[in-house]
Amino acid sequence: MKIRVIDVTSLEPIMEACAKPYRSKPSEKLVKRVFEAGHRSVARHGMASFDVLGVSVNTLIQLSRHPFINLTVESARFCDMSENEYVLPPFIKLEDEGEYIADQNLIMRIYEKWANKEGYTKKENREISKLFLPRAIKINLTVSGNFQAWYEFLQLRNCVRAEWEIREMAGAISDILKFKVPAIFGNDFGCKGDEIGLCPESESCGKYMTIKDFKKNL
Repeated sequence: MKIRVIDVTSLEPIMEACAKPYRSKPSEKLVKRVFEAGHRSVARHGMASFDVLGVSVNTLIQLSRHPFINLTVESARFCDMSENEYVLPPFIKLEDEGEYIADQNLIMRIYEKWANKEGYTKKENREISKLFLPRAIKINLTVSGNFQAWYEFLQLRNCVRAEWEIREMAGAISDILKFKVPAIFGNDFGCKGDEIGLCPESESCGKYMTIKDFKKNL
């Protein structure tokens, strides 16, 4: 997976928005104070866009669950996917790698068979063959969102309970935004638990007590 920054807007519109209610002096320090006070909507005035190259369809499906993250994806209908690679989960046992690769290759041979099957138009071949693409196939997409949307998305997907590939993507984008927009994504930015000191999940990784267990101990 490769992530390329397309654009990250300046902090200027957010500084102006934070200063507006009380006619304050616009500053990065004010943005940080307002955001940390819970007034998250001001972050919608900033936007970050990325090219994400070589991410699986499986992760694309997960990304689609976040309605405030905008997606534009290369078309499986108009693009030949026969040369596309597929993801290899990092926890696949060494002795099973060959079997995994062979099975993925088998699926892609089926894709190619239907992509070139006689008796259909080129358009029909593409529409049939794309239905055989495995969820592991790598695709390219452009993704964007305002800073509030990214903040909420990244907190969820930085969690160790998130699936490995989307967590890798979230970690890389988090590092970029920490550097480019420190007033919103500070050095301590991570999962939701890092912000509130409690784990909002049903089961904790052990880093923080769950909110449910905390309430039991009150």
